[in-house]
Amino acid sequence: MTTESKSIAIIGGGIAGLSLAHFIGEDCEILEKSTQCGGLCRSFEKDGLTYDLGGHVVFSSDKEILKLDLDLLKDNVGSHVRKNAVWYKGRLVKYPFENNLADLDKEDLFDCLWSFLNNPQRPQRNFEDWMYNHFGRGITERYLIPYNQKIWKLTPRSMATDWVNRIPKPPPADVLKSAVGIPTEGNLEQLNFYYPTSGGFQALPDAFERSVRGKITKSFNVQRVRKRNGKWIVSGHSGDYEYDHVVSTIPLPYLISVLDGAPEHVATAARALKHNSLLVVMLGVRNPNNSGQFGVYFPQEHLLFHRVCFYNFFGHQNEAGASPVVAEITANEGDSTWSKTDTQIIDSVIQGLKQEGFITNRSDVLTTEIRRVKHAYVVYDLARSQNLHIVNEYLDLIGLYRCGRFAEFRYINSDAVIRSAKNLAAKLGY
Repeated sequence: MTTESKSIAIIGGGIAGLSLAHFIGEDCEILEKSTQCGGLCRSFEKDGLTYDLGGHVVFSSDKEILKLDLDLLKDNVGSHVRKNAVWYKGRLVKYPFENNLADLDKEDLFDCLWSFLNNPQRPQRNFEDWMYNHFGRGITERYLIPYNQKIWKLTPRSMATDWVNRIPKPPPADVLKSAVGIPTEGNLEQLNFYYPTSGGFQALPDAFERSVRGKITKSFNVQRVRKRNGKWIVSGHSGDYEYDHVVSTIPLPYLISVLDGAPEHVATAARALKHNSLLVVMLGVRNPNNSGQFGVYFPQEHLLFHRVCFYNFFGHQNEAGASPVVAEITANEGDSTWSKTDTQIIDSVIQGLKQEGFITNRSDVLTTEIRRVKHAYVVYDLARSQNLHIVNEYLDLIGLYRCGRFAEFRYINSDAVIRSAKNLAAKLGY
């Protein structure tokens, strides 16, 4: 039986669904699969330690969205100045790599600088070409290619360039200054940031959730979406619910799989969209050797993790004196990394951090935890644009709206997700 409900269904209660509901007001209902909202912005607790699904922080060049975030967090937020580094040849090179060439050995410094300044341009067919053209051979081969290959699980030459606006391009003057030891700060948008003083990054979606005036239904797994007599019917285990509009914030391939009547060529295109999964390992470590850094990037192939965040940066520790150390590992569901047991993955992270000197003794690791995230990163392979066009064209035709990283299948951060939600709310008349 169809029951009456709000006029707009928002499928998914991550930051996209919550912020969209915030902007719409009372006239919507969030349908969230989990027992808790937050999605990729969730935080978890163990043994008095709070950790996030990755190194989330609050920052944005979009001043309106940044102000909204800070207003919602109220007094539960602190301001910070970035202190991140790249781990290269046994030393911490201040992030971003190209702005701190003076930290390198002389031979590496010369090669990176010379190839940056004397950089013959190549035809730009893929992400690898783009890196060579903008950073030169030395920086590209020493850091950018190995690091990006670890994250994306693809060779950069197999990736498109329609996302590289995310990557700041270094001003030549800054690269030259850094090479002769004059301090510079690259990627200024992220230099100053904010982080909740308690509750982890989940404090932000929690703040949005408190602001929602519409209905939030949790533990609702959407099993079918269809249109009937001009209305949208969303079905779950508890029955059918009727709406005037549907906004999906869930991954496009799953949406198409539960959508009645999607043509086979659309379903095929949706299945071809690529993403990476994420393994998040939390260690409660006593006295980690991170030299005051928050985030450290690891391009080394022999290390399982690509980024590690140290939450003693924020002064976080439990009664036993341990602070959270969170390692991020990308994988494809079912691959050799994903197929490892939780114990194997945790042991590999501990061994790697000890080998590189970030943990002195294994006995300093007082607690461990692991989370597996199926949808973490949108992958911009060379076929993504065409496949996404096919899916979007059909969904636009039938009037089913999308909002968020995996619903739009764009690699965007939480601030851009919130901006997308605000724009969509306005399009819907709110």
